[in-house]
Amino acid sequence: MFVLFGMAIFIPYIGETQALESQFAQEKKYDVPVREVSLITTPEGYYPEAFSVFAGEKVKLFLTNTGDTPSCLMLPEKELFLSAQRGKVSEGSAFFPKTGVYKFYCPTGKIKGRITVIPRPKTEEELEAERRLASERTKKRVRVWYPKEE
Repeated sequence: MFVLFGMAIFIPYIGETQALESQFAQEKKYDVPVREVSLITTPEGYYPEAFSVFAGEKVKLFLTNTGDTPSCLMLPEKELFLSAQRGKVSEGSAFFPKTGVYKFYCPTGKIKGRITVIPRPKTEEELEAERRLASERTKKRVRVWYPKEE
């Protein structure tokens, strides 16, 4: 809606919206979702100290330092090492196919943190398939109880 000389004029513009929708519809789909996490090291510890990701995600870590002493991030289970210096950003990635808790630390600063990998939530199609299969199984096993006369 535009206001021109005290009059309100409504001009719908559909062309740009349709162009954006078609552009997003043609975007490349990724097989593995990527989650980006930024971490900051300080003498007190990592910020955030703990975070969660879904199983099957690739995690891209960005690490920087606020203190004058260099620090690092070691994630031994994934063979990942990132150094953290003030004013510079280090980048690394790891893939988490299974659920669990992964601990990372810096041996020089004696700081630590953890990544919790949780199961991926089910899609509506998966939930519907489970409901349908459960209902099919119960239809076959339904027994009717009749009272016994004495």
